[in-house]
Amino acid sequence: MLVLSTAEAAAQTDSLYLDPTTVTATKAEAAVVSKLSGVTMDVPALNTMPSLLGSADPITYAQYLPSMSTRSELEAGIHIQGNDHQHNIVSSGGVPIYGASHLLGIFSVFNPSHYGTMRYRTRTPEMNRLGGSLDMVLPEKLPESVGGDFQAGLIAAQGSLAVPLGEKAGVRLSARRSYINLLYGGFLRLDDSAVRYGFTDVNLTAQWNPGPKDKLWLDAYWGSDAAACEAGFYGADVASAWQNAVAALHWRHLVGEGRLEQTLYYTEWGLGLDAVWNAMSATLKSSLGTAGYRAQLALGGWRVKAESALHNCQPQNPGIEGGTAALDNSQAPQSAVENTLMARYAHSWGPFSVEAGLKGTLYYTSARWMNALDPDLELGWNLYRGGQFALRLGTQHQYLFQTGMTDLGMPSEFWFLAGEEAAPQKAVGGSIAYMLDMFQGAYRLSAEAYYKTLEGQVEYKGIIMEFMNTAYSLDKVLLHGNGRAYGVNLSLNKVSGALTGWISYAWGRSLRSFDSGREYPSSHERVHELDAVASYRLGPWTFGASLVAASGTPYTAPENLYYMAGCIVASYGEHNASRLKPYFRTDVSVNYFFNRGAVENGINLSVYNVTGAENELYCTLMMDREAGTYRYKGTGLQIRFMPSVSYFHKF
Repeated sequence: MLVLSTAEAAAQTDSLYLDPTTVTATKAEAAVVSKLSGVTMDVPALNTMPSLLGSADPITYAQYLPSMSTRSELEAGIHIQGNDHQHNIVSSGGVPIYGASHLLGIFSVFNPSHYGTMRYRTRTPEMNRLGGSLDMVLPEKLPESVGGDFQAGLIAAQGSLAVPLGEKAGVRLSARRSYINLLYGGFLRLDDSAVRYGFTDVNLTAQWNPGPKDKLWLDAYWGSDAAACEAGFYGADVASAWQNAVAALHWRHLVGEGRLEQTLYYTEWGLGLDAVWNAMSATLKSSLGTAGYRAQLALGGWRVKAESALHNCQPQNPGIEGGTAALDNSQAPQSAVENTLMARYAHSWGPFSVEAGLKGTLYYTSARWMNALDPDLELGWNLYRGGQFALRLGTQHQYLFQTGMTDLGMPSEFWFLAGEEAAPQKAVGGSIAYMLDMFQGAYRLSAEAYYKTLEGQVEYKGIIMEFMNTAYSLDKVLLHGNGRAYGVNLSLNKVSGALTGWISYAWGRSLRSFDSGREYPSSHERVHELDAVASYRLGPWTFGASLVAASGTPYTAPENLYYMAGCIVASYGEHNASRLKPYFRTDVSVNYFFNRGAVENGINLSVYNVTGAENELYCTLMMDREAGTYRYKGTGLQIRFMPSVSYFHKF
């Protein structure tokens, strides 16, 4: 969403239009607070919310908002208002992190105790992305004394330490390591295939305030994941390892009544995947690295930003051993320079506000120049006790692509750059939003309707077995087309009191049209979704629960199966014409605090999928060779009901 700072400021001036004695408001106490400008999460306060397997992850809670679709246990991507996960940006201090979720969709790469705030917006007019953004805000306050926290559970342990370095500097260090297979290894299976998985991540943020007008941050992140599955997708034994890293230097300088912010950064992601099938093996390597500089000046109602980024990308690069033919399937690396200049102006007149922006991009790759202009406009109307309206219109371009064999944000998906294989992506659309505070601000009602068209979309049509026997090139495995997304999001929040939380409903369509010209649903579309989150504080106890009930995602089903010469041949029907069963999950948790205050500790008990619902993650062709039978059926994790206990300590 665009920032409606002027409209929100006007909301605080009710005394100009109403008798001040009649204007009362309740202070928001919820960890998650929605505004027209977006959603702000108080990350430390998330500990009072339902803790999935002992972790109060901010991106997990964003999935329960009406504008974001829930993801399944194997899905790592995020989908905001019908966008593919590649259209959205996840960042730390505004610097993108590629591959920002660990497998199983439960943990993001962010150690929650390292950050104080997460900001979520459904639109990113300041960045070259078609979708929304989730940004972990760097700390503003220096640590006053040595402090930290530690948490150990059944599947992971994590800890943070904050240390002051004199009166003007401080450092925060956080680390996390999983050991999910230690206790759940015998149950973590896809049908009869064992899954082995583990991850590590480390965050470091150093802050220095040399004077009253300056602040500097050095922010770094490193993460590593490893996963393996025997006889998994397509009957192949698959092992994969991937890692990502970020290093950034931020400097903020106050200029009169404005401020100048500068960032120098580098962010990267890399994947290595090995698959063995029938005495043949395939190695898939891919990577993406971006080095950039960004400067932004805010003065009065104006904001001006300039950014230059150098991308170096290795698209999916297969290496084959064995098989019947000697194939060279290697793919050339790519590079590009992306330059952006943006100006925005905001102004208000009483209850009315306007914010307009224009962003220009100059993109260069393979001796080819591309350029684009993206205007956007937001109009606000504050009715005070009658609520607030916002109308948003604009265009966006994007020059990075992510695709692959799963379309789930899985590590087998890879990045490539706009250029010879694909033209830049483009979105044109708008939305209208409404928000109303009720019962003296204790409740907040919000609604939004949106519509957008998508150009330059791609879809991956290859499978891993094709690497073994046929020549591979990136342009041959891509489908090119367009799409559109539209829907309605509704939410009712309780933002104060012992009981806080929200209930939301989303109806939306996410459609794509490729070579055939026929329009069909995207692989992540959930037409209906109902979410509810509640937290209740009672003395030393906090109780939490969350519920999600959503339509199943589409898939392409075979119309006929044939058994010929020892092999199964499938004749598939219309693309994405079938759907998995509806998705349903309820999680519960309880925290007991032995003591609260400067030193705090307690125990968390949580149950993931407390009802044991059997959710389908994908469909696969299953064969019983002894019985000579085969069928196409839905597949899910063998472990469905997952309890956990963890101990936490804060000092």
